[in-house]
Amino acid sequence: MEKVRTAALSMPQALEDYPFGEGITVFRIFDRKGPIFTILSEEKGILNVRVPRDFFEICDTIEGFAPLKVWKNWITVDLTLVNSKREINDLVAESWHEVTENLPKKKRDLLNNT
Repeated sequence: MEKVRTAALSMPQALEDYPFGEGITVFRIFDRKGPIFTILSEEKGILNVRVPRDFFEICDTIEGFAPLKVWKNWITVDLTLVNSKREINDLVAESWHEVTENLPKKKRDLLNNT
């Protein structure tokens, strides 16, 4: 789980939040009201991230991945099956980029200046 935390907090303007209690870590951009880019449930050993649409559409054909129907293009990753540092770094970074692409230009500009 520390791999996820390290990867998420390495992203620009990222912070940790616990709006659902201590068992679920939410990683946001900018502040506690900012957009979520990663959710980690340590108790369940799962990671939720946003991915490109093409990956979302095929994720359920890959072991350890499943679509998360609650949010558009979000998936659930079983960390007992997907746990290499590189895979986690890639998933978290991709999620951060997917989320920041949809920010207003002023907010994106703030990220480019950090």
